[in-house]
Parts: sequence; C-alpha cells; structure tokens
Amino acid sequence: MSEPSVFRLPEIDPAARPEFADGASAKAWLEHVPLANVSAAQHQLLIQLEEFNRYAAGPEGRFAVLETVREAAHFVQIEQAKRFTNRALPMQETETALFEDTIELWEQMRLGYLRCLEADVAALRDQRALIAQRALAYSGLRMFHHYRAYRQVPARDWRNLHQVYARAERLGVADQAVKDYLNRDVHDTSPRIAYMRATLMGMCSPHELTPRQLTFVAYLLERWADKVEIARSPVAEGEVPPLTVDLAGESCAERGPAAGAELRYLDARRLAKSLRNRVALLRKGESPARLALGEDCVQPSCEQLLVFLYRQWCQARQVRGTDRNHVSDGVQACTSLAAIHYYVSGRVFRGATSFKELTVKQRDEIATFGRLSTRDEEDYSVAQGFLLEQWQLEDESAQGLKMLRRAGNPGRRMAQGQLVGVRPADAKSFQIGQARWLMATELGDLVCGVKLLPGLPLAAAVRGTGVNAADEKHAQAIALAAVPALRAPPTLVLAPGWFRPKRVIEAVIQKPLRVRLLEVVERGTDFERIAYEVLAD
Repeated sequence: MSEPSVFRLPEIDPAARPEFADGASAKAWLEHVPLANVSAAQHQLLIQLEEFNRYAAGPEGRFAVLETVREAAHFVQIEQAKRFTNRALPMQETETALFEDTIELWEQMRLGYLRCLEADVAALRDQRALIAQRALAYSGLRMFHHYRAYRQVPARDWRNLHQVYARAERLGVADQAVKDYLNRDVHDTSPRIAYMRATLMGMCSPHELTPRQLTFVAYLLERWADKVEIARSPVAEGEVPPLTVDLAGESCAERGPAAGAELRYLDARRLAKSLRNRVALLRKGESPARLALGEDCVQPSCEQLLVFLYRQWCQARQVRGTDRNHVSDGVQACTSLAAIHYYVSGRVFRGATSFKELTVKQRDEIATFGRLSTRDEEDYSVAQGFLLEQWQLEDESAQGLKMLRRAGNPGRRMAQGQLVGVRPADAKSFQIGQARWLMATELGDLVCGVKLLPGLPLAAAVRGTGVNAADEKHAQAIALAAVPALRAPPTLVLAPGWFRPKRVIEAVIQKPLRVRLLEVVERGTDFERIAYEVLAD
C-alpha cells in the first residue's frame, strides 16, 4: 500500500489531449520539433508537457515519455538560459519571460517524475531510485537557474526538494546507484547525490559568484556531492558546529544549533579533506588540471574559489561584531564613474579646472544635498541621469553594506561587480564600493551587497602623458587615500583600459601630479582600482 502523497500535482483532466501518450509517440513527435529554433522548441515542449502532466497516462508510459524528451528539453534549456544570464538587474520584460519559461519547463519535468514516484506501481518499483533522482535533479536545475539569473529561490522550492528526498529515504532508495547520461562527465549518481548537489550549491553564496564561477561549482559538485553523507544523528567534525537540515522545512542546510521535525545531519568531513588537499597542492605549484579541476581552471582564481567554497561548506559562518541593523534607515546610491565623480566633487566635471577650493557654503550644500544646489548643477544632473536612487539600508559593517531598493522606487539596472557610490542617512559624504552580490526577490525588490573600497574618496582628473597625449582631455577618476591599518596603498579608480605596467600619467588630486601606475588592485565590470606612486617633479 502506498503512503499518502505530500506532492502537489496537477489535477488529471479528461479533456487533456497531448501530442504523445507513450515513449514511441513522444519520439515520433520530437522528430517534428524545430530544435534549431530553440525558442519555438522550448514553447512546444512546455505546452505539451503541461498538457501531458494533466493527462491520465499509465505510469510506465509516463515514465517512458519523460525519459524520451529529457535530452531535447536539456538542449533548449541550456541555449535559452544564455539569453537571460549574466544580465543587469532588474531584468527586462523579454529576459523575464525567457527566465519564467525556462523555470516552468524544469518544473513540468519535475512534476512528471513526481507523478511516476507517487504511483508506486509494481512495474516501476525497480525504477524508483532513478525516478527520485530525476525529480531531485530537476528541483536542483530550477534552483540553479535562479542563481544564474541572480533571482531569489522561493522557499517552496526548498520544501519540494526536501520532500522528495524524504520520500526516497522512506522508500529505501536514497543511496541506490543510478545513471544520468545528461551529466557533463560523471554519469554515476543517486537520489542522495542529486539532493546534495542542490544543497551544496545553495550553501555556497551563489548570488556572490560570477556565471563562470557558478558553472565551475556545478562541475565540481558533479564529482564531489558524493563526498557528503546524510545521517539522522550528529557527526563529529571537531569544533565545527554540525551541518543540519530540516526535511520538513523550507530552507537550505546550515551550520549551528537547529530545530525541526525531520532533522538530518550532513557529514562534510570527506569534502573538507578533499578541498584542503587540493588547496595545499595548488600552493605547491600543482596544476589545476592534474587535480581534476578542469582544463579551464587557472591560478590564482582557482585556489581563491576553493578557499571560498571551503569556508561556505566546511566552516561556521563568521558573525561580524560590527554589524548593525538599519531597517528604517535610508541610503542614497548612484552608479557609473561619472555620476559618482559628480556627487563626490559636488560639481560639474570640467577637466582639470574642476578642483578649485569650495566655499564654506558650497561644502554645506554638498553635505546636505550631495551636490551644489544651483540651477545649472541640478539641470546637469538631470540631463546626465545622475539623480540619486533611494535605497533602504538593511545592515552595515566597517567593510560593507547590505541595501534594498523597493520595486516601486526608480533606479538604473545594476550588474554584479560594478562601481557604486553610497551615502547612508547618517553620513555626510559618499563612500565608494563595488556591488559584490545582487539578488532580485520574488516581489521585484533588488537586494545588493556592497563591498566598500578602502580610503577616503576624492574627485580627481587624469590624462595620459607624452607627445601623443598633448591634446588629450582629462577624464574623471576617484582617488582613494592609503589606509595603513588595512595595508591598502593609495589607489585611483579609473575606467577600464587605463592600466599598463609602469605607465606614467598626469593626475589632478587637489593639485597636478605625475604618477606611475603600479598594479591593478581590483577589477570590476566598469572600473579598475590601480595602485600608484607619485613621481618627483
């Protein structure tokens, strides 16, 4: 006798008429699907799977259909995802539509396998592990494409993932080996491995990773998710708090005290050992390829990412003592080097002549309004699109901010890694930072984590030197003073492309200087922060 269902499945509709009802008819139908036109192919697959999931197909026929169409579904999904990933937020309407269709197609595949799992008929009893693995894999793919689009994963997705794994446990198939030939390289898997791939991906601060890094983590988890065991009692990991998850809950696993109706303890000791060993070998000069980290993985970024993953998966989260809640506080923000220069200087940029000493009145106006309150200056800010955006400050530390822009508040699109100027309500001047991570919520709000760049910002102007630069105009820059306590040298924030080793340029930082560019300290999507030294006259 099968157990009562906890799965929310579409109602069977006698009027449903899909184009296929079994594996043979699905194969014949696919021959007429224009896979070269991925948008049309995705639309047809989505429409037919929605219809099929409401159709009273037999469990064997349903399973055969899903196994038949999944390769085509994966192909169009991967191609369509390229059109909405690595984009600024909020998404445009066309990008949102592509994202929603992609998420929904993964969902229809998941629902189809869940109906097979729910049926629990004798004919499919030997396939229960495979069916559970497929359903868990499609839950993970839904989540992964939320991360790729920097969208918030709904809590119901975590609940759905946990419920299917709990069913696999109750059926006794959680660790049963199965094959998934749509994996990139490693075809051996199981329901537990599929579950841990989704869980570990959710634990690694995915909204902080670039699209390339997300792909690399997915590549690693295909191999390493098997290194995490799941137990009903705590495991000894030394002084590290246990890694726990509630299968009756709707959130990701985390380290620390936990309460819940269906607690499980994740043993990450083998994973931690593997990460430590590889980091140690990389530091000794071993190549990433020889450590099975892929041909595309290069140093030092490979080592940095592995250290980051170790901290997310194998260590307790650091509680920042300087954090303060600012739920009711506001913060003004602007993006682009030109806009930030305008608000830091308080005036229109007019080359090297922009830096004459401000009057006391002008300084007061900048402290109050963020700019000089003259008609010309105000008209200029409007014309250039430099109006300040209103954000809500959620928490703050010495090195960063977490802020939120409500869906109804006007603002420009933002990309991960770009330059941001911020001024909290209790601050008199702007600070410069980088959008470290971004996430669009289900309600359409935009959440941004800003890493503050060290040093007091000063508006500056730069231009090249030499005979060929005699008629070159000055460009905006931001000078950041040295911060010895953080071992941060004096730096210039410039548009991309300025740096060449030992390049000498003219910089106006309160007064004209000749400076030599030393190294790029930090790169963003729209800036370079470059260490420099002042040359003697």
